[in-house]
Amino acid sequence: MAIKIIVDTDIGEDIDDILVTAFALVSPEFDVLAITVTDCDVHARSRIARRLLQVVGRPDIPVGRGYARCLPSSDLAGKPNDGMSQTELAPDEAGLPPESPLPADELIGRIAADHPNEISLLTIGMMSNAAQAFIRYPDAAKLKQVVTNGGNFGPGRDTTIGWNLRYDPVAAATVARGPVPWVLLPENAMSATRLREEDVQRLRDSTRPLPQLLVRAIDLWKKNKRDAGPTPHLSDLNTLAHLLGGWIEDEPGRVYVTVPPRGEKAGLRVELDPDGPHRLGRSAPPERGAALRELLLERLLNAT
Repeated sequence: MAIKIIVDTDIGEDIDDILVTAFALVSPEFDVLAITVTDCDVHARSRIARRLLQVVGRPDIPVGRGYARCLPSSDLAGKPNDGMSQTELAPDEAGLPPESPLPADELIGRIAADHPNEISLLTIGMMSNAAQAFIRYPDAAKLKQVVTNGGNFGPGRDTTIGWNLRYDPVAAATVARGPVPWVLLPENAMSATRLREEDVQRLRDSTRPLPQLLVRAIDLWKKNKRDAGPTPHLSDLNTLAHLLGGWIEDEPGRVYVTVPPRGEKAGLRVELDPDGPHRLGRSAPPERGAALRELLLERLLNAT
């Protein structure tokens, strides 16, 4: 049976979100039950997610607009396009499937209630939606697990907090202490895995709608994001790699998120512990990353 997932994302900012979400949508191993969006201009992120769903022929998948600001704020209204690079993919609502009437946290709770202990929530953006779901909707505790891309840690590396945890450390700490098993994967797990120039060219040469949309997203990312790399990275792919099994190993442990005074950087500490409540991922060997990149390209190029 396909793995039931909800993708919680800040799609439209860095490039890996749209590539990884597209991969999940066109892969038979995954059953995407919803996409929820978070961080800053959630209106624009929602439009980009629905544009992607339209192109892959899945306008039936609900998109829940989530939290624009970190806890303890309850702001759903959105903020300016801070960091957005791909807004032009869907500049307005024209022709898009409608947004879910449910906000992201309620949508997560409803789906978890309908599929108890079956849903993996993938957080590849700040963790406000996940934490607010646990706080506001008790049924969210029926999730099978939360799988997060966040943090830099592992043998030979200093442990530092990753962007997806740093944006809302209160939310990350809430999930760490929450009722659902948490898998934390290092942001550098797929550090050796990027799309190469020849990979982008393969997408560019395709006349199919999905590769053309993704090439447009890549071009906008390189044009508009100040710290865009030379080629698209695939950091968020670690979450799907973990669910597929055999690509990224993990082991039991404990995660501690330090919530700092305002204006200071949050902290992260991880430790291996056979009795720990969390799972800690490792980095993928380069050859596995290369094989997974090829699988991703194959799926994106052949999507109908």
